[in-house]
Amino acid sequence: MGPFSVTTLGLLVTAVAAWFIWDGKFIVGVAFFIFGSILDAVDGEIARRKNLASKAGAVFDSCCDRIGEVLVFGALLAGKAGETHHVMVYLVPVALGGSFMVSYIRARAEGLNLSCSVGVFTRMERLVLLMAGLVAAGLWDTRALVITLIVLSAGSWFTAGQRFAKVFRDGRGISLDKE
Repeated sequence: MGPFSVTTLGLLVTAVAAWFIWDGKFIVGVAFFIFGSILDAVDGEIARRKNLASKAGAVFDSCCDRIGEVLVFGALLAGKAGETHHVMVYLVPVALGGSFMVSYIRARAEGLNLSCSVGVFTRMERLVLLMAGLVAAGLWDTRALVITLIVLSAGSWFTAGQRFAKVFRDGRGISLDKE
């Protein structure tokens, strides 16, 4: 199986996870989410080992990551958790926006040849926290997801701020014309 297939399969498995999360079956959903995340983690390694790594593959992988986030966060908002806790209408967009900004600032900085992998809430920390919140919701109560999204929102926006500060510091005085 090639890297594009693994990336696509990872997104499809994440879509199944989102369906279970939407339906309030959080433990089953997180199991699929973990499996989808594992596939996402190995696709790049497969590409490198098979000498198939490409810029197109990297962009495809990042796009699938963002789509997977939209599916999972959308499931939290539109599904059982969102029905139970109306505050999700505010928390989900703030958490999703923060997560996207963390990724966007890094991608934009790297597009300008600036290193920007700093921050306390990288993708891995955000995934682990969200998975832990889903497990807690399945074992305890959906209020765990409210708490998770508050922490996820704060941590993501803090990390976006850290990354922006680094880019601002490192990129000052560098003209775009000199590149």
